[in-house]
Amino acid sequence: MEKKLVFRAEKISKSFPGVKALDKVTFELYEGEVLALLGENGAGKSTFIKVMSGIYHAEEGSLFVNETPVKFPTPRSAFDAGICVVHQELNYISDLTIAENIMMSNHPLNKYRLVNWSKMYQDSFEVMKRIGLEINPRQKMSGCTVAQKQQIEIAKALYWKAKILILDEPTSALNNIEINNLMNYLEVIKQNGVAIVYITHKIEEIFKIADRVGVLRDGKHVITLNVADTDKDELISLMVGRTLNDMYPKQNTVFGDVVMKVENLSNRDLNDISFEIRKGEILGVYGLMGSGHSELGGLLFGDSPATSGKIAIEGKYVRVKNPADALQHGLAYVPSERKTEGLVLIHSVLKNIVKVYYQKEKKHLLNLTYEQNAAKKWIDRLRIKTPSYQTLAGSLSGGNQQKVVLAKWMEVSPKVLIMNEPTRGIDIGSKSEIYKLLDEFCSQGISVIIITSEMTELLAMSDKVLVMCGGRINSQFLRDELSQVRIVSAAIGGNNDATV
Repeated sequence: MEKKLVFRAEKISKSFPGVKALDKVTFELYEGEVLALLGENGAGKSTFIKVMSGIYHAEEGSLFVNETPVKFPTPRSAFDAGICVVHQELNYISDLTIAENIMMSNHPLNKYRLVNWSKMYQDSFEVMKRIGLEINPRQKMSGCTVAQKQQIEIAKALYWKAKILILDEPTSALNNIEINNLMNYLEVIKQNGVAIVYITHKIEEIFKIADRVGVLRDGKHVITLNVADTDKDELISLMVGRTLNDMYPKQNTVFGDVVMKVENLSNRDLNDISFEIRKGEILGVYGLMGSGHSELGGLLFGDSPATSGKIAIEGKYVRVKNPADALQHGLAYVPSERKTEGLVLIHSVLKNIVKVYYQKEKKHLLNLTYEQNAAKKWIDRLRIKTPSYQTLAGSLSGGNQQKVVLAKWMEVSPKVLIMNEPTRGIDIGSKSEIYKLLDEFCSQGISVIIITSEMTELLAMSDKVLVMCGGRINSQFLRDELSQVRIVSAAIGGNNDATV
């Protein structure tokens, strides 16, 4: 039976100062299908869904819902038409409970027209449970991890019974088990007639969930294909406009002496953390939600300082009471939440890139020539898509913002670079470039700690892996011991023949 056309965007164009984000883009969306959107950062994906959901207004083109022309003057008008978006940059109110965030402006009432709190908590718990998230709905959002916040946003969209559900990088902060749970539920809601627009940089997910895939490049619609009629290599070539070889360029680097040794480090989230990393080594860190793996970066960098234990850098014990101490000892930290922790959004790309340099070197006078050279170098090297180095960081796409965060730390050539979800929201072409750059850093003797939820990234890039469970290191594997089965088993608390 032929599926019903529920949405059509016809020849949509949208421009910003210095760049044409969308150039006559046309897409169709059918009831009960998953349409994946692929494209590098800056290809126009985020702009397109913002036009589709009433955040931006197109300068040219038309939108149709159920073959009826529509205009969305506000996001609320698109929402009322059944279009619900879970953005890559999550929208929530930290000081409210999970239940209050899910049921914002639609609280259930009792017969006295007062909020029915018990029903609100119960309904919130049930909708979260449907996607495998079982946490207390009375908990405040501020106490949730990034992964939990992302899952709560998806639950919120499901509670509002969206007819068209747009998911922008929904699995970027999820591990493999959580991703599989989400995929299973998306299959269920797809069978119930919900149309899903699925934006991801993880191409392997497309073959698990999508019916069709559309490719954007430089603001133009390149092609839309049935997923069954294509493969990964073709999609990558269509997306980046070139053949991409050696996605993971990991070389057998010869390691130097121990550069960082951690002994029995603990704080309120983590207990008895001990490991060491050598010059030129990549240490991967993996764990399920709540394991403490996401909190490890903050502990090492002094953002959540240790209450006990020791850190030695190049054989000398050092005190890391705060990030300023960590910076002076040669540590760098790329956080998972770039907007709130990694960037000053109202400052230019240039100012963000040189910010850490001035802090580390304690420079009080500006060097404009240095700033311009540094900004140009990293814009070119990381292929940051920006009209100018004077462009505000807040106006860049999410992936390009992440590249600016990476650039500012790379500029100070740290001894140990700690990266929490380093390629979250990064397109596959840019990922390849970042991996090559990390390999280059390792060849220069810089050590890298990658805290990641991406199993492929973990297996391909790590020389050694720590697997965390219950706030502790459960297992440690050398490169030739790595396998997905062993890592997942250790993450859920299993015993492994590991080198700890």
